[in-house]
Amino acid sequence: MNSAPAVTGSTWWKLVFVGVAAGVLGGGLGLGGGIIMVPLLMYVGFDRHAAHATSLAAIVLIALSGSLSFGLSGELDLAVGLTIGVGGVVGSVIGATFMNRMSARSLTVVFAFVLIVAGARMVLGGNPEPGSIDLVFILETVIALGIGMVAGLFAGLAGIGGGVVNVPASVFFLGLAQHEAQGTSLLAILLTAIAGTITNYRNGRVRLRDGMFVGLGGATGSLIGSQVALGTSEDLLAVIFGSLVLFVGARTLYRVWRGPAQTA
Repeated sequence: MNSAPAVTGSTWWKLVFVGVAAGVLGGGLGLGGGIIMVPLLMYVGFDRHAAHATSLAAIVLIALSGSLSFGLSGELDLAVGLTIGVGGVVGSVIGATFMNRMSARSLTVVFAFVLIVAGARMVLGGNPEPGSIDLVFILETVIALGIGMVAGLFAGLAGIGGGVVNVPASVFFLGLAQHEAQGTSLLAILLTAIAGTITNYRNGRVRLRDGMFVGLGGATGSLIGSQVALGTSEDLLAVIFGSLVLFVGARTLYRVWRGPAQTA
C-alpha cells in the first residue's frame, strides 16, 4: 500500500518547491533531479520507499521539459538518447522491482554509493575531448544500451533519473560534449522514469498526485536550469555537478552511520 501522506492544501506548495529545486538542478546538469527530490520529499514527510518512487514519477515531467530545451538548442543526440533510454527501461524495471523488496537502510546505502562514485568521477575529470572516440555503429549501440541498463538499474533503486551515470558515461565512453551529454541524458531519463514509475505504481509505492505537483514545479525549474547550463562552461558544470553529488552522497552515508535509517 502507499505509505506517503496525501497532499493537502497546506503542503502542495512544498511539493512544488521541491520540484523547482530539483528541476533547476536537473535541467542544469542533465539529471532528473532525484538526488535533491528524495531527501527533500523525506523532509516533508515521505518514507524512504515512497520518496524514491514519487521522485521517479516527478522526473518524467522534469526530463521532458529539460530534453525539449536542450533539443531546441541543438544539444541532444536523438539516436543515442533513445538507445540509452531503451537500456534504461530494462534496468529501471529491474531496479524498481528490487527497490520494493529492500529495507530502507539498504536502500539508503545504495543511494549514497551511487552518488559518491558518480560525483568522484566528475570531480576528478579526465573526460575525453568531444568526438575523440570513434566507434562503429554496432559497438556504439551496445555501449549505449549498457550505459542505459546500469543507469536504469540505479534509477529504479534510488529514485533518481540516472543522469549521474548517463552524463559521465556518455562523455567518457561515447565522446559526447558535456552539454550534448546532458541533453541526451534527459531524453534517456524520460523513458527510464516512465518504465520505473509503472513498476512502482503496480507495487503501490508511488503517489501520482503528489508526483504531479513536484513534476510541475520541476518542469518549470528545468527550463530555467537548462538555459543557464547552455551559457555556462562545460568544465565548470562538471565540477559543480560532481561536488554537489559527492556532498549529498557523503551526507547520506553519514546519516546511516550516525543512526538507523528510517525503516517505514
